[in-house]
Amino acid sequence: MHYEHLESPREKRVRDRIGDNYLGLIDYKHKYYSITFQPRGIRHTQDRVVTDNWNVWGKTWLFFAVFDGHLGPATADYASKALPAAIYRRFCTFVRSIGGRLDRSNLHANQQHVTDILKDEVNEFDKGIGDALQSICPCPWELDEQAARQLISQHPEIVKRAFGGTTVAMTLINLEERFMWTVGVGDSSVGLSFVDNSGNTCVRRLFKLHTCKNPQEYYRITMAHPYPEYPVIENARILDWLERACGMYGYEDLTCALTSNFRSLAIDDFSLKLHAWYLASLLQYAAGETNIPFSKRVPRIRTPPYVVSEPSVEFTDLQPFWNKGGYLFLFTDGVDDLVDDYWTFNIPEHGKADHDEVVGGLLADQIDPQIESVLGHKVIPKGSGREGNRATDVLGNLLGGTNVDRLEMAIDMGRLQRYGSKYNVNDVTIVVWSLTE
Repeated sequence: MHYEHLESPREKRVRDRIGDNYLGLIDYKHKYYSITFQPRGIRHTQDRVVTDNWNVWGKTWLFFAVFDGHLGPATADYASKALPAAIYRRFCTFVRSIGGRLDRSNLHANQQHVTDILKDEVNEFDKGIGDALQSICPCPWELDEQAARQLISQHPEIVKRAFGGTTVAMTLINLEERFMWTVGVGDSSVGLSFVDNSGNTCVRRLFKLHTCKNPQEYYRITMAHPYPEYPVIENARILDWLERACGMYGYEDLTCALTSNFRSLAIDDFSLKLHAWYLASLLQYAAGETNIPFSKRVPRIRTPPYVVSEPSVEFTDLQPFWNKGGYLFLFTDGVDDLVDDYWTFNIPEHGKADHDEVVGGLLADQIDPQIESVLGHKVIPKGSGREGNRATDVLGNLLGGTNVDRLEMAIDMGRLQRYGSKYNVNDVTIVVWSLTE
């Protein structure tokens, strides 16, 4: 990670260390960029990213996805490989059935069909993981600890995928016709930035996040469970499942199936989707050595599911935004944490910002000074220079921009790993695509 402005030796050293802990990708032909970062090392990240060019009966479609895994990488890793492949097969079959093309001439008749395909594939994928778990363990109440551990050793991937979980944000883009579908499950984001006729940068969030901060989600979750369970949501978290845990994945904020702050939808997380016997007799042993008091959590699981996988799917016509200095961007909630500042820099007064607005603003040619005010430091427009990775530009400015003290704080392993430390840098994944010729 190097920038065009004059770097001091200290700044160069810290940027070198940041660069050692991220994985970037650039497709210059189609103008998309991605980056995944974790200061403990890229092999420790539980995020996964997919950027692909699909050939659908001779036409190029772009597929982007970010998966934010929790309670280990097993679910996100599996989903990033299997779910796009399933969508591609189903989508190609559908396009073949309508004559081998999907363009503006037949879009109106088929738009809802594509929406249904995307919803179905997400739900079927989630269901398949739960079915696999119940197939190997139809009667969890019959297991003692020894039998449970033996079952996990025989079917480690099935159990890990069901115990863990992942959010997902995806886009399916017709490159030639300039329209797309976005899919969201959980609290990863998809946004669109563009320059209006007055020269101002505008940002749109393309679907509402599934978190307890969203009043509609709060109401849906609360009304889905009977009054005796009240409150289902405590401290802005479902069943108040949050523990500071030291386990097989290091020090991090873990919820038993909900490691994000407030997410209400996710793929897998079957501790909160199936009968409490699954957590009590099997899934808790997939957690490794942690200090999570499972015995206190199990009695609260009374009317599952508390988390569902029903995705939000939206159609967007990109033509009005084309060649207007615009970008499509996807990111995991590690970006939210950097914008809010609390866990990384312990500056809670910056926690009210709109995360999509900040990311979209950082992609502008001329960055609004208000963005610097929100972040609390100076930023570097298009800082990656000749490399031209716009995702790198965003990450560098979120981590500290020109503020070397901030950059060092974000990768200070002594600070992050100290026992009982409240500081944390979540996994960060960003995908950016330029809406230009």
